Amino acid sequence: MPNNKMHLSLKNYCFAPRLLPTVMVLCLLPLLISLGFWQIHRGSEKNQIQKLFNVRSQSVAIDLNHSPPIDLRKNYASAQMLGHFDNQQVYLLDNRIYQHKVGYEVLTPFILKNSHEVLLVNRGWIPQGLNRNKIPEIPTIEGEISIRGLIVFPANNFSFKQPAEKSWPQRIQSVNAHFLHQHHFRPFLFVINSPQRYSFIPLWKPVSFLASRHYAYAFQWFGLSLTLFIAFFSTQIRRL
Repeated sequence: MPNNKMHLSLKNYCFAPRLLPTVMVLCLLPLLISLGFWQIHRGSEKNQIQKLFNVRSQSVAIDLNHSPPIDLRKNYASAQMLGHFDNQQVYLLDNRIYQHKVGYEVLTPFILKNSHEVLLVNRGWIPQGLNRNKIPEIPTIEGEISIRGLIVFPANNFSFKQPAEKSWPQRIQSVNAHFLHQHHFRPFLFVINSPQRYSFIPLWKPVSFLASRHYAYAFQWFGLSLTLFIAFFSTQIRRL
C-alpha cells in the first residue's frame, strides 16, 4: 500500500511568479541570450578574417615599387619593396605585450626607391626595459635594402589626440587610418611578419582574439541564460 505522506502530486503545486523576479528575468534573459549570439557573430567574423588572411598572405608578393594604387582588396596581401629607412623618425607603439613582458612595436618610415612615397613599417616588438623613462636604443639600418612583409590596412578607430614628444623616437598609443593620413604615409602599414635582419620579434596577428574564445564566451552566456531560467522557474513554484 503506497505511503500517502510520501506521495507528492503535481496537482498540489502551481507556478505563481512574483512581480519583481519576473521583471528581473524578463530584462536579464534577453540580454544574456543576445550576448551569446553577439559572441557567435564575432567568432564568425574572426573566422572570415583568418581565412582571408590565410589566402592573401600566401599569394605572390606585390612589388610596391611598381604597383598601381593599393586598396582594401589587397589587405593582408604579401608584398615587397626596395628603398631605405628613415632612421631619424621612429615611432614606438606603446604598451605591447609579448610573453607577459611590456614593450613596444617599432614603426619606422620607409622611403621607396626613386620615389617620394613613404610607408610606415612595423618592424616588430622590443622590450621596454626596467626604466620606462629610458627609451630603448633602436639599431639603425643604413643604405638601400629590400624587405618583404604584409599590406595591412588599419581600422579608423577613434583615438584620443596623442601629445607629440619633443624627441625621437616618439611613443604613440595607436595607429589608425587618420594617423597615417595625418603624417603623409601611404594608407596602409607594411608589417614584417617573419624574422629578417632588420626586424625584431614579429608580434602582429590578423586577429588578437581567436574565434574559439568567442564561441567559448557564447557558451557561457547561453549557460547563464539556462541557469537563470531554471532558477526562476524552480523558485516560483508554490504549494497549494
